[in-house]
Amino acid sequence: MMEAPRKSELNHVNLAIVSNSLRHRQHIQQVLERNGLKVVFSEPLSTVLLDKLHSGRADVLLLDMDEHMEKHGMFEQLLEESEVPIIFNDTSVLTINEPAVLAKWYGKLLVKISELTGRLDWEDLDVDLGWQTNPTEHGTISQAGQLAQEIWVLGASLGGPDALKQFLSTIPADLPVAFILAQHLGTNFMGLLADQLDRITPFRVMPAQVGHVLRHQEVLVVPVQERLQISPIGSVELHALQTESSYSPSIDTVLQDMAERYGSRCNTIIFSGMCNDGAAGARIIVQQGGEVWTQDENSCVISAMPDNIRALGYSSFDGTPRQLAHELNRRYAR
Repeated sequence: MMEAPRKSELNHVNLAIVSNSLRHRQHIQQVLERNGLKVVFSEPLSTVLLDKLHSGRADVLLLDMDEHMEKHGMFEQLLEESEVPIIFNDTSVLTINEPAVLAKWYGKLLVKISELTGRLDWEDLDVDLGWQTNPTEHGTISQAGQLAQEIWVLGASLGGPDALKQFLSTIPADLPVAFILAQHLGTNFMGLLADQLDRITPFRVMPAQVGHVLRHQEVLVVPVQERLQISPIGSVELHALQTESSYSPSIDTVLQDMAERYGSRCNTIIFSGMCNDGAAGARIIVQQGGEVWTQDENSCVISAMPDNIRALGYSSFDGTPRQLAHELNRRYAR
């Protein structure tokens, strides 16, 4: 039987990753490079990408398929013009926090690459998912997908989506926190917001679903017409609203529920908005020993919401969305 090639023999395979999701691109690139392959470029579908493909630098193109990719105006052009072999990726598995499932999926992907590049005997490879665990400077383990221990509730209203995009695109991929997002928005737009945010941040962004276990490096979007709670084992529960609120979802209610569940490990950042929602909840956060931060007045579309919290003396840090992200990173780097 022919001996399987060493990983060093794969160093001459140049890969291109095409995905509209930053998180997917980062995960795929990290694992492929750990297993001996070279990623020459990794980016969303664009005219710049098509020009790069014509340069001949890539041997194989990994195309992350989703419903938006198929509707993309350049998708057909890519299929027609690319002289590089294409592997169509179903990256829905990246939404599953199970190492064994991920290893099996990556293993199949690597075998496809080996077949396209003439390495037909490259099988049974023990896939290294090195991004699962990373030691911190304090000697503890920061695990991607670890059960959420540190919670930050992101409260936003008018002007919130743009502020959230700036904030979430700036946070580092290994930040050991989970976010609960309470954004005043119509029911029909919640899924769209989650999808848009998921594409620009290294965190996984998703609408709240019953039974999902909340983990670090995730953003859970609170539904409009249901009350979100987290069970003692960390799983999502959705309940009927018992009382009506002027705002939906109610940031105050979310802060109250999360503070009750996580105590001093629950914190909040209040972004742009034109109401006073979040002020009562911020008081509970402070009483429980958590931190309250606010978006600064000049960077808000409407600053009433964070202004109310600053006036009450609850805010301990104030900044633009990107400054808030940088400060959060510094907080956990200490």
